[in-house]
Amino acid sequence: MIKVLIVDDERIIRLGIRSVVPWDSFGVKEVFEAASGKAAMKIIEKEHPDLVITDIQMAEMTGLELIAKIRQWKEDTRIIVLTGYDEFDYARECLRMQVQDFLLKPVDEENLIQIIKNEIQYISDVKERAEKQSHLWRIAGTKEQTNLEKFMRKLIYQKDIGETICFLAEHYHYNMDSKFRMILLLPSFDLGLKREEESDFLTRLTIKNLIIGYLDANDYGITFEDAESRLLICLFEGNNSDESEKHLKTILQLAKDECGVLLSFAQGSIVRGFKEAHISYNDAIHYLLKNTDKLANLIAYKYGEGQLDLFREVYGEFIRKLNDNTGDTENALRIFEAFCAAADAYNITDQYVRKCCFEMASSIYFCFVVESGESTNKKLDVLLSGLMNTSRAENFSITKTFMEELLETNDGDNEIVSHVKRYIKDNLSEDISVAGIATHFYFSTNYFSRLFKRVTGERCNEYIARSRMKKAEYLLSATNMKVGQVALEVGYRDTNYFSLSFKKHLGLSPGQYRREKRETILFD
Repeated sequence: MIKVLIVDDERIIRLGIRSVVPWDSFGVKEVFEAASGKAAMKIIEKEHPDLVITDIQMAEMTGLELIAKIRQWKEDTRIIVLTGYDEFDYARECLRMQVQDFLLKPVDEENLIQIIKNEIQYISDVKERAEKQSHLWRIAGTKEQTNLEKFMRKLIYQKDIGETICFLAEHYHYNMDSKFRMILLLPSFDLGLKREEESDFLTRLTIKNLIIGYLDANDYGITFEDAESRLLICLFEGNNSDESEKHLKTILQLAKDECGVLLSFAQGSIVRGFKEAHISYNDAIHYLLKNTDKLANLIAYKYGEGQLDLFREVYGEFIRKLNDNTGDTENALRIFEAFCAAADAYNITDQYVRKCCFEMASSIYFCFVVESGESTNKKLDVLLSGLMNTSRAENFSITKTFMEELLETNDGDNEIVSHVKRYIKDNLSEDISVAGIATHFYFSTNYFSRLFKRVTGERCNEYIARSRMKKAEYLLSATNMKVGQVALEVGYRDTNYFSLSFKKHLGLSPGQYRREKRETILFD
């Protein structure tokens, strides 16, 4: 969020600048005014404006004195000077203090708007680069992630709130007035266990890294753990109310597809501003304590009376399950076959069956187009034509064939996966993630994850881990590189995490593996 401060002792000048510039279209949400240098400094210290537009000749404090104080306070603030005094000394002094523009009154309106637009664009570009770099740093380094998690825990436990909010705003460039909710994520193997097995610990780390690679890297939210080592996400609401639900659904599906783990969740209330993070967190904890035997993502259905009412409820369940399994051909077809059996059992009319078949096929078609980006022109028209004036059995057969054509693996899929495998091999030392690879190849994360599993029979995350371990085996046996260097070469920024993963993979620590390999070669 960009903030602008207008400083001039003439009120008509301040109002003129404020009214003539289309701030909203430039992405500026807050414009402050000050009639003097002293008043301006109070606003600057409180609001940290990105752009200051100031006069030079003012009472109490001149514009040049104000600029000098701004440079001491926040050196990278952009400054535009407006003045009615055409004196070389003023211009020279402004140049020395690295003022971005020096304009003489009366200022041409179009020229002023263009200059302000250019400065705001520059500020936006700098902020975007800083945010991207910050996210890259977080993904690349566990130290940065650990630091962020420490401050997020301070927020939810209400410790050093003022200092914490300032640090998060300055260091990570988060909007402190964002709307968000806290969500506790609960892997199924955690339920009822007081201690984690080593394999569960590794799975937790993997899930966490997957979520960071999708959620944090795209600025959809913040992933961290509370003091009880429970996985939390601070999920930003965004401009569209459906966005957060979509991101949560993607996370749940990603954990299921890539780790084989079902995540339950406990949601807190939506709050505005990081200072209210503890409220949303406490709501989530309260929900968890009250519903330990219920999962937040299970829905209870109340069936109405009457045969058709009962079937409508059952049919709604089929539609939901079908949408959740668009990437799994076998399950999707099994769900459709169960629908066919239910339609016969409830003795539903042929006309209503026809309507349901078209709706289910349309739902599959919609998910296919949205997730794959591909379009099959006029296929729905052909389907509708085929369903009209046909028997119930023919309806079932036509719809099943339509779904198979959309869902089944084809040669193009194999070609895509080949490119993906080559990309993974070439980038093992980088911070590659399932979400990052999906973005690189222009797929949605869930669609790509299911596609890779369908073609290879192996989860993409497992393939990446296996490829890294294979390369690590070679480096440990064929070079004298230190374990920490090997870890970096195969994409692990945390040596301990690498060692645990390697031991799980081969049953030996990296050091033990190297010694055994060297001894084998020696005796051979």
